[in-house]
Amino acid sequence: MGHRIAYNLTVGGYTTPFYDWAQWEHEIDLLAAGGVTAAHLTLGQELVLLRTFLQCGYEEQEILRWLGPPSHQPWLWLNNIQNFGRGTSRTLVEDRARLARKVIERMRDLDIVPILPGFSGTVPPDFTKRWTDTRTVPQGRWFKDVVGPVRPDWLDSTTDAYAAVAEIFYAEQRAAFGTTGMWAVDLVHEGGHTGGTDLGSAARGVQKAMTAADPDATWVMQAWSGNPRRELLDAIDTDRVIVLDITGEHHGEDGFGPAPWAWGILPNYGGRTGLYGDLEAVAALPRRWRGESRLPGLVGMANMAEGTANNPILWDLFNDLTWADEPLDLREWVREWTASRYGAADAQADEAWQILMATAYGPWRHMHQGGLPAETLQALAGVPVDASHVHGAPEFAETLVQVADAMSEALPPYACTDSVIAAVPSLDANQASLLGPRALAYPEGALIPALRALLGAAERLDSPGMRYDLVDVARQVAEDVARTALRLVADAARSGDVKAYDAAARRLLVLIDAQEAVLSTNEHFLLGSWLADAQAWGSDEEEGHYLSMEAKRLLTSWGYEDATVLAEYATRSWAGLVGDYYRSRWALWLDEVRQTLVGGKTQPVDWYARADQWSRAHTVYPDRPSGDPRSAAAAVLDLAIRITENP
Repeated sequence: MGHRIAYNLTVGGYTTPFYDWAQWEHEIDLLAAGGVTAAHLTLGQELVLLRTFLQCGYEEQEILRWLGPPSHQPWLWLNNIQNFGRGTSRTLVEDRARLARKVIERMRDLDIVPILPGFSGTVPPDFTKRWTDTRTVPQGRWFKDVVGPVRPDWLDSTTDAYAAVAEIFYAEQRAAFGTTGMWAVDLVHEGGHTGGTDLGSAARGVQKAMTAADPDATWVMQAWSGNPRRELLDAIDTDRVIVLDITGEHHGEDGFGPAPWAWGILPNYGGRTGLYGDLEAVAALPRRWRGESRLPGLVGMANMAEGTANNPILWDLFNDLTWADEPLDLREWVREWTASRYGAADAQADEAWQILMATAYGPWRHMHQGGLPAETLQALAGVPVDASHVHGAPEFAETLVQVADAMSEALPPYACTDSVIAAVPSLDANQASLLGPRALAYPEGALIPALRALLGAAERLDSPGMRYDLVDVARQVAEDVARTALRLVADAARSGDVKAYDAAARRLLVLIDAQEAVLSTNEHFLLGSWLADAQAWGSDEEEGHYLSMEAKRLLTSWGYEDATVLAEYATRSWAGLVGDYYRSRWALWLDEVRQTLVGGKTQPVDWYARADQWSRAHTVYPDRPSGDPRSAAAAVLDLAIRITENP
């Protein structure tokens, strides 16, 4: 395929916001080794916005506040949020721009085109007070103007003011970073609107500004949540466009009409750590672009994961399609992959992966669905939860349906369910975030044999890949079996059996402790590493703490009180997060439920307030692994067997 594209724009928030040069150098090498020809890059581009709007009459501090911290800047580019936290600093903007220049240079050296954000029309508040005789369109709240943070205004791209600001924007971007030939712009993204301006005319204004800056520019746009609309594509020169079909499901029989497009996969939302990906479907993808079944306009493929550094088998398989002339023999490919990854072929390693392929790495969508627990509904609405009176905020339920539609219009969800351990505590907890199927695609104990087989292989084989996979599979087993453990807690509570309840509650907490212990053994599963990277970008201790605070916030409440609906969207199963934040929530809630059983007094729990307090704390978490992965994984296995076989 001519185009092999990496990243959702959100990777700049969910994975790489605090990467240093060594991490970026390694990441770019991986992209090149995988045959990637282009990758989205938002790093350092806030400098362009700063310089642009300083020329539009704004004060520097106004723009720095508007930009938000690095962890949340991708969603400014997507026109979802603004003025997040206390913003950023001039020093941080300059430092990130300096690193971006090195990253862009290295990408060019390896023939990877950086896809930089273009100017969509997103402007700071009160733009018309600085630039008269023009028109901006308020975008309301993020999710269909029903709930979520207030979005930035959109500068009508049919106006002379848009053309003038776009000219400044592209000139400043060229001066700071050069031109790359590919710009990402998504008009009316996730519920945005033009306020009556003809969408085709708006699109022509955007493309005219791009080609004025670079006549050979390619407009990169995402196919997601109803976009790009056909009237938009019909209005522009599609020879200078590529559409990224994020899930490979948005094209028609004619693709996207005259527009070239890339077949995408979406391996995760928010960079979540669950095992997931339809390996059979990925291995068969060459049928889509070769032979009689070739789809019109298909010119590339795109891994549109919202976060990276997880599910290595899926990334490796997808990248190997670069050199595939026909569908891959998946079983043979997996045998070769494990032999390379672990240092030798092994029957038990093969056994483990055959189980994983049939369970966690099954179809992208499945029909198993769970309901939304009342406690979760209240928490997403920002309403405190009292164990003695869980009412579920029914007035908010319809709103959440609209939110889910805005986030992903197709059902059943294109996603795996995430961790019950990370969920808002409830006797009916089934998933942490709003978006997902809220149910496993396979029985809760189905991965236990895979972990047992992988532990057997680990007695003979030792490699970084083996150690990672051992921890990752043990992590998933703990999360799956936590569903069984929680059901035992719920059964005891509903029967009023306090003794059985206490035993079941202890067992759930012991399982959480076991997951924490196995995660602590591998450097890729440490909250402390994420926070140390954030802290290191601060120009002083105070700024370092601010950056780490917002890095913690992203993984928990996601945002502030206006974003409770996004809580746990970017959940991670990382040591520190599991053993401190998630465990403390469960310990508190289990005690509250116990009070209802013994006639004690309960206290309403404000889950947002707890998340905010935890994010602001100065707690230091280990950023180096400790412990033995085999013994820790064996402890998870033993506990999982006891929970599932001897309830």
